[in-house]
Amino acid sequence: MKDNTRRRIKLGIYAVLFSIVFGILSIFGIFIYLKSNLPSLENINDYQPYQVTKIYSDDGELVGELYKERRTVVPIEYIPRHVINAFLAAEDATFYEHEGLDYFGILRAAIKNLRPGAHLQGASTITQQTVKTLVVGPERSYVRKMREILLTRQIEQMLSKDDILYLYLNQIYFGAGAYGIEEAAKTYFGKSVRDLTIEEGAYLAAIPKNPSRYTLRANPKAAKQRQTYVLEQMQKNAWITAEELQKAQRAPITKPASTLRYLGVGPHYIEYVKKLLSEKYGEEEVLTQGLTVYIGMNARMQAAAHFAIRHGLEYLTRRQGYPGAALRIEVDKYSIYKKVLHEEFKSQLDKYEAYEGNNADSKKLIWDLSQIGAKTLADESKIAAAVQVVTLTEGQRVVALVDKVDAVKRKIWIDLGSIRASIDFKNLTWARRFSPTSTTPAPRVPSEVARIGDLVAVEIIAAPDIHTPKEKLELDLIPVPKAEAALIAIDPYSRLVRAIVGGYDENAGGLNRALQSKRQPGSSFKPIVYAAGLSEGVITPASICADTPILIRDPWTGKAWKPENYEDGRYDGNITYRTALMRSKNTCSVKLIEKVTPEKVIALAEAMGIESKLPENLTLALGTGDVRPIELANAYACIAAGGIYTPPVFIRKVVALDGSILEESQQEPVEVLSLAVAYVLTQMMRSVVESGTATKALVLDRPLVGKTGTSQQSRNVWFSGFSADLVATVWVGFDDNSPLGRVTGGSTALPIWIDFMGRALSRMPVKEFPQPPEDVVIVKVDPLTGQPSAASDAIEEAFVAGTEPTVKTQALPSIFIEDDTEEKY
Repeated sequence: MKDNTRRRIKLGIYAVLFSIVFGILSIFGIFIYLKSNLPSLENINDYQPYQVTKIYSDDGELVGELYKERRTVVPIEYIPRHVINAFLAAEDATFYEHEGLDYFGILRAAIKNLRPGAHLQGASTITQQTVKTLVVGPERSYVRKMREILLTRQIEQMLSKDDILYLYLNQIYFGAGAYGIEEAAKTYFGKSVRDLTIEEGAYLAAIPKNPSRYTLRANPKAAKQRQTYVLEQMQKNAWITAEELQKAQRAPITKPASTLRYLGVGPHYIEYVKKLLSEKYGEEEVLTQGLTVYIGMNARMQAAAHFAIRHGLEYLTRRQGYPGAALRIEVDKYSIYKKVLHEEFKSQLDKYEAYEGNNADSKKLIWDLSQIGAKTLADESKIAAAVQVVTLTEGQRVVALVDKVDAVKRKIWIDLGSIRASIDFKNLTWARRFSPTSTTPAPRVPSEVARIGDLVAVEIIAAPDIHTPKEKLELDLIPVPKAEAALIAIDPYSRLVRAIVGGYDENAGGLNRALQSKRQPGSSFKPIVYAAGLSEGVITPASICADTPILIRDPWTGKAWKPENYEDGRYDGNITYRTALMRSKNTCSVKLIEKVTPEKVIALAEAMGIESKLPENLTLALGTGDVRPIELANAYACIAAGGIYTPPVFIRKVVALDGSILEESQQEPVEVLSLAVAYVLTQMMRSVVESGTATKALVLDRPLVGKTGTSQQSRNVWFSGFSADLVATVWVGFDDNSPLGRVTGGSTALPIWIDFMGRALSRMPVKEFPQPPEDVVIVKVDPLTGQPSAASDAIEEAFVAGTEPTVKTQALPSIFIEDDTEEKY
C-alpha cells in the first residue's frame, strides 16, 4: 500500500514537472512564433519606408511625382515643437513617460473584448500605432495584438523616444493620398511642415484618428470639433497658453495656395520618363524608393506647347465644323441625374464654406462635370462622384450641362451648378455639321448645335463680380476637336527634350503621338534629301533645276510616275535649288534623289536619327516614309547643331535617396554632316521662312528656318524648324489617317509652331545663327540663274568651299523634257 502511494506521488511529481517543462517550452515556442518574421529595428537607419519619386524640369520646377505612397521623410529636427505637441495631445500625452504600453488600457480593452459581439479593440500608444502602421498591419486578431506588444517593447528598448516619434510622424496616413507629416502639410496647407502654425498642426494631428472623417472636405463640423479638442488638450498639458488657445480656435483653416503651378504640366512626358525609369530600375524601385529625377523638360515651354496645340486644334475645328457633344444624359434619366448632380454639388459647397473666404458668395464656385464618362452615365450610383467644384474665373474651362435650348430668344442655356448662363446663337454660326472635306451649311436654329442633356465643354469669357447680374456671365462653346496633333521641342546642342505634347487630351496612358505615331512627313522630309545632295556634291544652292512636268519610271519600283507640285500647283521652269526648296518643288526633289539615290538618302536619314523603315524608291523625296515626330525633330536638330547627331535626352540625371548619382546623361556626338553642309543647308532653309511657304513665321521677328510638309490628300500636315536655340516639330492629322480637308502644313501646323515658338522664346534674346565656318565661301550670284553676279539684285549665297561657281556663265538645263517615248519610259 505504501509502495502504491509512493508510486502515485512520484508519478504526480513527474506529471507536474512535465507540465512545467511543457508549459515553459510551449510559452517559449509561442514566443518564438510570435517573434518570427518581426522586423529588426535596432537602428533608426533600418527605417526605409515607401517614398515618392520627384521629377524636376531643367528649369527647376517640380513637374511630376511617382509613388505607391506619397511620402517624403523629414528629420525630427524639421518638425516644430508645437506640431509634435499637437500629436502628443491628440494621441498620447504621456508618451515620454511610459515604456510603450498602456497596461491598464490593454486590460480594460481585453475585458471589453470578452463581451458577446464585441469588436476586437485595444489601447494604443504612439509606439503601438507606429508598430501597427509600420510592420504589423491593421488586421484585428489576438495573435496580431501579441506581436504588436512584443515589437512595441523591442522598439522602446532599441530606440529613443524622438526616434519613435520620427517613425510615427513620417509613417502615418493623413487622407487625400498623403503619407507622413511633410506631404500632409503640403497637401492641406501648401507648405512644408517647418512652416506650420499651431492651429494647422492641431488640424493635422486630428486627422489620423479617422482620415475619412476628420477633414474639412469630409466633415467640416467633425473636423473643427476634433481640432478644438486637440488644442484644448495642448492647453491642458501647458504646451500652449490660454491666449494661444483662443487665437488658434478663432483662426480659420485656409485652403492651400498652390505653389506648384507646373506639377502635372506634361503628363505624356512624365509617363514616358516613368517608362524609361521602370525599364532600367524596375517599377517597384521607381514607385517606392524616393528617387530624384532631373529631366530635359522646360516647364514654361511645356505649358506653351500645350496651349499652342489646344488653341491650334480648336481653331481647325471651327473651320471643319462642330463634332457635337461627346456625351448626353438621355431624356428619361435627365431629371433624376440632374437632381443627383445638384445635391452632390450643394453638399460640396457646404464643405467649401468651412474654408476662409469661400462662404462669401456661392456663385464664385461652379461645377465641372468632365469626370463623367460613358460608364458613369450607365450607373446612377457613380454620377455623384464625378462632380468637381472649381472657381468661377475668366479663362476657366469646364464641362457643363445644357439645360435649355431656347428657340425664341435663340440661346442655349448652360447649367453651371450654382448659376445658369446662356450662349447667344449668333456666336455659334461656326458650329456647322462636322465635315473636314466639304462645306456644310451653317446652323439655322440652336437645336442644330445642342440638345437638352448634352455635356458640353465651355470657357468662361467674362466672369461677373458679386454685384453683377448673372446675365453678364459670358460663355463660349469650346470646339473639342476630332483631329489630333503632336509637338516636340529639342535643344539642338544639349539634345534635352524641352517639351512633348502627344495629343489634345493628354491623359496619362493615352496615345503619345509625338513619340509613338508614325506618319508621312511630306515635304518636311526634303531637307534630309537636300542634305544628302549637298554632302555628295551633286548640287549647290545655286545649281539649276528644271521645274517642269516629268514622267519617271522609278527603277526601284519599276512603275511610271508623274510627280506634281502640291504646294502651288505650278511649274516655274529653270530655278535654283535654293528656290526649289523655298517653294517646295516636288519635281526638283525627285530629280535630286534620283541623282543621289534613295540608298544614300536613307543612310543619311538613319545617321540623323530616323529609326523608322523608309521606302527605297524615288517617292521618298516627297516624304512617303512614315516617321515619328521625335525622329524628324532630332534630324532637324542635327542640322541646327552643325551636323552633329546625339540621341534626344529625356532624363538628365537620376539621384538615389542617399544622394548617390545612379545615372547622368553623357553625350557621344557623331558628325553626320560636315559643318559646312549644315551651314549651307540652314541658309537655304531660311528662304522658306523669309520668302517661301512659311512667311507667317516672320511675325516672330528673329532668325528662323523650317520646312512645311503636307502628305497626299492632306492626311498629315507638318511644320518643323528651328531658331538658334530651339528645334520644334508639329504634326496635325486624324488618328485614322483620313483627309483633313483643304489644309496644308503652312495653314495648320505652322500657326501652332509659331504660337509655341513665340511663347517659348519670349524670354530668350534674339540670336543669329553661327557665322560661316572656314570651309564655306560666300559668293554673290544672280538669284534666277545662280551665276556669279555683281548686279544690284544679286544675293549672297553660301557654298561649301570648292563647289562655288567661278565662271560668268554656266549651261542651264533645258526646260524641255525629252520625248516621252515608250522606249525611254
